[in-house]
Amino acid sequence: MNSFRVTALAGLALLVTTTAVSAEIYKCTDAQGRTRYGDKPCTGTSVIITPKPAPVVSEDSIGRMDRTQRLLRAYEAEHEEVRRAEAEQKAEQEMRKRNCARAQNYERGVTRSSRVYRTDDTGQRIDLTTEERAATEAQARAEVARWCDSK
Repeated sequence: MNSFRVTALAGLALLVTTTAVSAEIYKCTDAQGRTRYGDKPCTGTSVIITPKPAPVVSEDSIGRMDRTQRLLRAYEAEHEEVRRAEAEQKAEQEMRKRNCARAQNYERGVTRSSRVYRTDDTGQRIDLTTEERAATEAQARAEVARWCDSK
């Protein structure tokens, strides 16, 4: 429901309330000094209270209220976007941290091991040649550089 309809309904409710309040209200004080309010006069002292009429809602104030509501919705949407971006950034940082730790562990394993091998299709271990090992170490260092930078 748009805010104009809400405002119009609120104005209508205010009019209905104003007409209902225009009935007489009695303020009564009983023998013990307690004050009570009602729509019928009571025994003892009762005073008729005339309520002040409700303020009239002008078109200008309805327009201001509508503009304020739109501004608040825009403000909320903007802040939701900021919160979403912060959550994405935090998730990205956590992923980078995990990948950095994995890359560092892999690099340590490749550079500190006396034997580095790969497995073939049958599951047999095949030792890497000096050139293959150097390429694997360079690839491991590149992964550390990729995930462990200060971004």
